Amino acid sequence: MREPEESIPVGDGQHRQFEAFARARRPGLVRIARRLCAGGGIDPEDLVQETLERAYRNFDRLAGENAGAVSVWLSTTLSNRFLDHCRRRRTEVLGAPMLRLVQDADAQGDAAPQERWERVSRDEFQRAIDQLRPPHLREAYRLHVAGLRYRAIAQQLRSTEGTVGRWLTEARQALRQLLGDDDASREGMAET
Repeated sequence: MREPEESIPVGDGQHRQFEAFARARRPGLVRIARRLCAGGGIDPEDLVQETLERAYRNFDRLAGENAGAVSVWLSTTLSNRFLDHCRRRRTEVLGAPMLRLVQDADAQGDAAPQERWERVSRDEFQRAIDQLRPPHLREAYRLHVAGLRYRAIAQQLRSTEGTVGRWLTEARQALRQLLGDDDASREGMAET
C-alpha cells in the first residue's frame, strides 16, 4: 500500500489552492472520462477521482506549469488510468472463463475442453515456424520466442523496431493459418 502522506502537500494555503484547481478542472475531466468510459463498465467518476489524487500528489510541480501543460498532464493521466483499468479488466476476463471451465470440469469429474493451442504438439509448432516465408519472418519469430525484445531483434536483423513488430504480426498470422483451426490442416502438415 502506498503512503501518500509523504508526497501530499499539507499547507493550508496549498490545500485551498488545490481545491480551487480541482473545482475548475473537474468538469472537463468528467467530460473526457464519460467519453472514454461510454459502455465500458468503468465508472468515470472513479477515473476523475484517481486523476485528481495524482494531481494532488504532484501539485507542487503542476502549480508552476502553464494551463496548457497542466491540461495535457491531466488528460494524459486520466487516459493512462483508463487504460490501466481496461488492462486489469481484460486480464480478469481472460483468466475467469478458464478458471470457471476448470472448476466446472472438476465439479463434474470431466476434463476441461482443450483449447486449440493445447492440441498442437511442439514438433508441429516447430514445423510451422520452419515454414514461415520469407526467411526474415522466421528469424524474427525465432528471436522473439528466444526472449529477445523488439529492439534487440531489430539490431540483430538490422531493421527498425516498427518493422520487427510488423514482421512478428505477419508471422503470427501465418502461424495461425499454418496450424489451422481444424485437425485436417494439421494432419496434412504432419505428413510433410
